[in-house]
Amino acid sequence: MQQKSLGKQIWEIASPVLVHLGATMVVEIIFIMFYYMNHIPELVVAMETEEALTEFILEMSYSVYDYVVELTALASIVALPFLIWMKHRDTKKEKAAGVVPNKKAPLSKYFLIAGISIPFAIGFNNILTLSNLAEYSVAYQETAEALYTPTLWVQLLCLGIIVPITEEYVFRGLIYKRIRRSASVMRAIISSAIFFGLYHGNSVQMIYGTLCGILLAYLCEKYGSMKAPIFAHMLMNIASCILTDVDAFTWMFVKPIRMAVITIVCAAVASTVFLFIRDIDEKSEEELLQEC
Repeated sequence: MQQKSLGKQIWEIASPVLVHLGATMVVEIIFIMFYYMNHIPELVVAMETEEALTEFILEMSYSVYDYVVELTALASIVALPFLIWMKHRDTKKEKAAGVVPNKKAPLSKYFLIAGISIPFAIGFNNILTLSNLAEYSVAYQETAEALYTPTLWVQLLCLGIIVPITEEYVFRGLIYKRIRRSASVMRAIISSAIFFGLYHGNSVQMIYGTLCGILLAYLCEKYGSMKAPIFAHMLMNIASCILTDVDAFTWMFVKPIRMAVITIVCAAVASTVFLFIRDIDEKSEEELLQEC
């Protein structure tokens, strides 16, 4: 394929993120507008003094914060059609350029994703807990509180299903695939994972997001389909939501040896499953259709 300019390459990486950020901004602006419209009398009174107006604005900010999970999911829904269109356009360009698509892993191998993603999420959550990094990151503590405040069912729907789909389109479906066109697999995996980590905005999630991004990009490459990282991302988020809701991480942290043993078991399981995934015999779409 023709070598693109640096500006073009930067735009290709930035545009999916900008779409997601733009959708988030639009959703938050609409929410704030409705908030103001429903509190016009209070706003009029607050405008009488600077202190009252400041207090009113802070109250409005807390209202946005209280609904951050729902607003994030809504922004994901708004952004998704644009991201799907961008992905479809990329696929058409690749076909026109004669790019051979990755071979795909059989659907029968998708159960392995659960065997690596859930232990991976538990194990690295435990490592971050043992490291006490969360204690030094106020931003992470505030984010965690906002994410896990809604009811479990809201968390499962928003964080476990909706958000992973959109994030996978942004970071694996578009950013990873675009980097992959002109870079090695390893470089594309590491680069897209770093972008994924940085997007989360605080030190703890940056580390966790980068590590998860490496696994998700590898699954995308190995399975030859976005279904794999989407499924893995969902499972990791769902596991985190459920275990946090039942205070499983607190239970493990009460006895560090308990957490250490569970972490070692998770590492062993994930490593073993990784070997099975590594040895998957990928097949072309024609070969998969013949099997069906």
